[in-house]
Amino acid sequence: MSTKPIQFYDLRLPALGEKSWSLNTNKTRYTLNIKRLSYETKWVTFQEVHTIIPDITKTGETPTVPVIIDVEKNKIIQDSFEIAKYLEATYPETPSVFHGNEQLHTSIQKTLDIGLNLNLTCIVGLKIFEAYGDEASQAKFKKDCEFKFGMSLEQLTGNPEDRIKAVQDVLKDFRKTLAETPYLTGSEVGWADIVLASQLRIVDAIDYELFVSRILDDANRGKSLREWYERMSVYA
Repeated sequence: MSTKPIQFYDLRLPALGEKSWSLNTNKTRYTLNIKRLSYETKWVTFQEVHTIIPDITKTGETPTVPVIIDVEKNKIIQDSFEIAKYLEATYPETPSVFHGNEQLHTSIQKTLDIGLNLNLTCIVGLKIFEAYGDEASQAKFKKDCEFKFGMSLEQLTGNPEDRIKAVQDVLKDFRKTLAETPYLTGSEVGWADIVLASQLRIVDAIDYELFVSRILDDANRGKSLREWYERMSVYA
C-alpha cells in the first residue's frame, strides 16, 4: 500500500469551486475511493490543463485530465481507464473494480458511453458554459465547442426534453438490473458502476434539482436507480 498520497489532477469549473463534476475525472475519484487509496486533489481549470498537464506527462499527447502521479512508485498515468488498470495491477490488495472480468465492465461502458455521455453533458451544456469563468474564457469555450462539433452551442445542446427522453430510454434496462442486484454486475461495486455514476454526477453537480426530478425520477420508474446512486455516494 502506498504511504505517500497519490496526486490526482481534477478539473475545476470556476463557478463550482472545488466541487468534482467532470465525468472523466470522477471515474478516477470513485476508483481511488473504492480502493481506499490515499490521495491529494490538485485542481486545474480548462486553461491550466493546457499549461500544467504537458509539463507533468511529458508525452506529447493531447493534455487531458484525469492524471495521477503515484509518488511512491514514481509513475504518471493519464486517462481514467488507464489509471484504473494501473491501480488494479499495482495495488492488488485493495478492492477490485474489475473483479476478474474487465471485458464485461468495458462492454457495459460502451453502451453507457454511446447512450449517455453526450446527452447528459448537453442537458447542462449551457450551464457549464455559464460557469466556465469570465467572458473571455466563456468565449473561448464556446468557440472550441462549436469548432469541434461544427454547430452552435445552442444547436449542440438541443432540446433538453429530447435529451432527457434519450437518457431515460438508456437507463430503463439498467433500472431493471438494479432492481435485482445492488450493483450493475452483481453484489460488488465495479467499473461499470463507476462509469454510470460519473456520467450522472455531471448533471447532479451542475443542476441538482433537475437531476433529482428528471433523471432519478422515482415517481414513475421505481426507486432502484436512486437507491443505487445513494449507495455510490459513499465513494464520490
